[in-house]
Amino acid sequence: MLRHMKKTPSVIPVLLLLLISMLFTGAKTAHQPEVRAIWVTRFDYQKPADVEAIIANCTRAGFTDIFFQIRGNGTVFFPSRTEPWAFELTSENASTTGRNPGWDPLRTAADSAKKRGIRLHAYMNVLPGWRGLSAPPRSAGQNWTAHPEWFMVDSLGQRMRPTSGWYSFLNPALPEVRRHLTQLAAELACYDIAGLHLDYIRFPYDYKDVASQIYPKASPEEIKKRSDFSYDRFSTEQVRQRYSGNWGAYRRDAVSQVVAGLRQTFKERRGPQCVVSSSVLADFDKGYDLAFQDSRRWAKEQMVDWLVPMNYNPQLFDERLNKMRKSLGRSAVSSQLVVGIDCKASTSEIRRQIAAVRKAGCCGYALFAYSHLFENHRPTVKGKALTVTR
Repeated sequence: MLRHMKKTPSVIPVLLLLLISMLFTGAKTAHQPEVRAIWVTRFDYQKPADVEAIIANCTRAGFTDIFFQIRGNGTVFFPSRTEPWAFELTSENASTTGRNPGWDPLRTAADSAKKRGIRLHAYMNVLPGWRGLSAPPRSAGQNWTAHPEWFMVDSLGQRMRPTSGWYSFLNPALPEVRRHLTQLAAELACYDIAGLHLDYIRFPYDYKDVASQIYPKASPEEIKKRSDFSYDRFSTEQVRQRYSGNWGAYRRDAVSQVVAGLRQTFKERRGPQCVVSSSVLADFDKGYDLAFQDSRRWAKEQMVDWLVPMNYNPQLFDERLNKMRKSLGRSAVSSQLVVGIDCKASTSEIRRQIAAVRKAGCCGYALFAYSHLFENHRPTVKGKALTVTR
C-alpha cells in the first residue's frame, strides 16, 4: 500500500487495455453508461500531490467513478465536528489521532475530480469504530474512549475488542450511533461529490478468525461466544419486547435502518441525483444469515442505488454472479448491480470477469484497488501488462 509519493511522474501511462476497450465497445446505452469504478483506500495518499496524482491516473485509465476513502477507523480524512482527524495523515501511530494535517483530502479530491470530469464518491467504513492495540489519546474525543458504550457487546457481556489488524464495531441498533453516523453523512453532503459509498455495513461474523489474538487461551466454544454480538442491555430488551426473541431479524433491521438513514440524510442535502452505494458480501445468503446484511431488501426498497458485491473468489465468481442475477432480477441487475472484482487476480482473469459482468447485463464493475494497479502513482507490473498507449 502506498504511504508516500516520492515523485509525481510527468508522463503517466494513459490507459489500461482492460478498461479503454470498454470505453468504446459494449457500453450499456447512451442513457445508462457502464459504471467503471475503482476503490482508493486511505492508505493510498498522505499529501495533496498524492490525491492529485490518483485522480489523474484514474481519469486517464478510463474509470468513470472513484470510491475515495475518507473514513476507516472511526476517524476521518476531512475536517469534521463529529469525529477526529485520522492519525495516518500525521504519523504512523494512534498518538496523533485528532491532529490537523493542514489540508483537506476530500476537498482536494472533489475539486480535482470535478476539474477532470470523473465522479467522486466519499467512501466510508460505516460500523468500524477502532482498530489496533493502542488507544487513541483521550483528548482526541475518539469514540473508543469517549463513548465506550456505543460498541458491540459479545454474548459473554464484554465490549468487543479490536486486534492489531481488525476493528471493534459500533452497535447499529443504538439511536446514539445512528445519529452520529447521519451527522457524518450530513457533513459529507456539503462537498461537491457524486455519491456516498458504504463499506463494513454489517455484523462482524468473521471476528471468530481473529479473536484468538485477544483471547489466546480461549476454547473454541468461548471464541464462538466472543464472536457473537451485540448483547448489550438496550438490544436485549428490544429483542424481547419487539422481536419475540428473533435476534436475526433484529440485527438485520438495525443494519438496514442505518443504511436508510444515511441515504436519506445524504440525498436530502445533495439531491436525488447523487448515488448511494454499498459494498456487500458476494454471497447474499451468507450476508443475510451471518452478517445480517439484507442486500436484496436494500436493492428492492432502493435503500441503495448500487449494490457492489465483493465477488473476489475466482473459483466462485461465475456461480455467485449467476445467483445475483436470479436473486435480483433483470431490472435491478442492469440498474443497481456493480460487481466488485479483486485485482489480486491475474490480468487474464480480470479480463474474463469483466466480460462475464458485461454478458450478465450488469450496471458495471468496480476494481479493488488502486494500489494493485499503481505504486508511487506509477503502474505496477500488472498495471504495465494492462497498459497501452493512446
